[in-house]
Amino acid sequence: MSMRVFLSIWVAFLVLTSCTNTPKPKTKVKTVVIPTQTTELIRDSQFYLAEARQVFKQNNDTQQRDELLIQAAHMLHLEQQHVKSINLLNILLPELSNEKLVSQAHLILAEAYFAISPENAQQSAQLLSKVEQQYVANSRMAILRSRLFSGKNEWLNAANEIVQTSLSDTEKSEQIWQAISHLTLADLEKARWKNDSLLPWLQLAIIVQKYALTPTKLSQEVVKWQKQNVGHVLQQNIPKNITQAIEIKPIISKRVAVLLPLTGRLSSQGTVIKDGFFAAYMEDIKNFTAAHKQIENSAQQIENASSSLEIHFFDSALKTPEELNQLVADYDVVVGPLLKEKIEVLSKILPKDKILLALNRIDTDTTNKSPSLLAVENPVELAEHYYFSLAPEDEAEQLAQHIHQRKLTKPIIFAANNNVTERMAQAFVQQWQAFPEVILPEVIIFKDNKDMRKQVAEMLDVDQSKARIKQIEYLSNVEVFGEERNRRDIDAIVIFANPEETELLNPIIEASLSSFAEISLSVFASSRSYSQSQTDGSLRDLRNLTFTDMPFLLPEHKWPKLKAQINQLWPQRKDSLLRLFAMGYDAYSFIPQLRQLAALPQLSSPGLTGEISITSGMIKRKLPLAQISRDRVIRLEMD
Repeated sequence: MSMRVFLSIWVAFLVLTSCTNTPKPKTKVKTVVIPTQTTELIRDSQFYLAEARQVFKQNNDTQQRDELLIQAAHMLHLEQQHVKSINLLNILLPELSNEKLVSQAHLILAEAYFAISPENAQQSAQLLSKVEQQYVANSRMAILRSRLFSGKNEWLNAANEIVQTSLSDTEKSEQIWQAISHLTLADLEKARWKNDSLLPWLQLAIIVQKYALTPTKLSQEVVKWQKQNVGHVLQQNIPKNITQAIEIKPIISKRVAVLLPLTGRLSSQGTVIKDGFFAAYMEDIKNFTAAHKQIENSAQQIENASSSLEIHFFDSALKTPEELNQLVADYDVVVGPLLKEKIEVLSKILPKDKILLALNRIDTDTTNKSPSLLAVENPVELAEHYYFSLAPEDEAEQLAQHIHQRKLTKPIIFAANNNVTERMAQAFVQQWQAFPEVILPEVIIFKDNKDMRKQVAEMLDVDQSKARIKQIEYLSNVEVFGEERNRRDIDAIVIFANPEETELLNPIIEASLSSFAEISLSVFASSRSYSQSQTDGSLRDLRNLTFTDMPFLLPEHKWPKLKAQINQLWPQRKDSLLRLFAMGYDAYSFIPQLRQLAALPQLSSPGLTGEISITSGMIKRKLPLAQISRDRVIRLEMD
């Protein structure tokens, strides 16, 4: 070992052990004889550092010293002193020649880097790849691998790794269930044929996905599953959210108050939501009338209740939250209002026995989370509030998730210069930053059509390519036939703009892309970029555009008769109003399911506005993807 390395390690010893060298007090005290007792030696990081120093001082044994230093680094990591652990190992690692110690050092480094921040996942994975499995405990590697897979949303792989850890059976079961709960029903069905070690968890998760909205049926299927898995750790420790879902009674409302602005500047929006709510109610009555059979489960009880349901619409335009609170005194469910400021006040003063389905979200950290916490001792004391919104930021976040799932890593964003689209761009960037090891996307805000063309040419480096062609012509003194090339360091373009702007922007982007590129750039947009009223020519200008939208406004949905009726009644209604109609329809339809969805955040149910799920009282919508191919819209299969 060189003198330089020896001195470096010795300095590390001094720094890491300095906290143990405390000065002795000078005050004289009376000596007291204490009986000798056997005490357990504390083997912390300082113990192993001191031992390493002592061993090296006594016999110059580098092998034993290095083993003790590896143990010291591991203890520093366990003591949450991750930076000190990394510093010690970075000094020591270049001098290690023993393969076992090298593998142990790489594993500790991988664990410490990931413990500092999940953003170090790629670095941890690289370090983990250098570990020889025969030299370390497989259970430790499995724990880290499960965390790395979870960070990439590879939940099935994470669950398989948890099986190999040395956690207690109960802890292992809980963590496996948490990972499995993120899978969709399609993923679960596919996984159960290939993952025998996870079969009990997969089977139970499938039961939850299929029957959670009908508690009686869910209870029957869970009991059947328990009989088939007697003695299994999961059978002995059924997840609490499943028992809650079985015990929770669906909302069977008798009197519903709907608070909407039916006059004033928002009257058109309020009226359309009212139409959607009433259409869903009439469809429910129609189904009830057609179904004269014996009641077998709670879902049919809900249908039966609709025959005696009273719905009253109140104009919220000119009323204060306090006045609205007085109006709904005799109602058990309150739907609305629409404005955030009224929701914020009403949610605070509304009696706790009222169920509130607000038709917007409020910007507060104090939103009541009671619907997912119904197992508390006094649930009556908790308000039951839900918040339903068609927030454009949700679409931006889902686009970011989809692009990341497609392994695209370098998107750029073009957004129109207005409040909504700029908020969407910001939401996309925030969601993108949440993914590990990503590059911050560039955001380009354009003011008008002229600025749009300029910004696209600059961002795709088309102007620079043209300049290079002219320079070659000048130097060679001959005419050069060349084609501009766009930049190669981006793989996706995201557009946040209205249909007219997108109709101009998409062809500009397409014309700016080089035909020499090995891989064509994917162009994505939100529902704001598409309108059903666009002509065939307009759709051709939007070709290859991939966008999100609610199922009701895309082809191949489950409500063709309803859509035909709407087109017949209101042929001139804009897409924005049709989306509000769908929101009103879903607001009525999902009232009976709110508690079950809130108790099981992994559960979703299809609606006109999307796949509905609830997390902490917030109603989330998962939107399908569609792509414009030539002159028609094709709905894409979801991942």
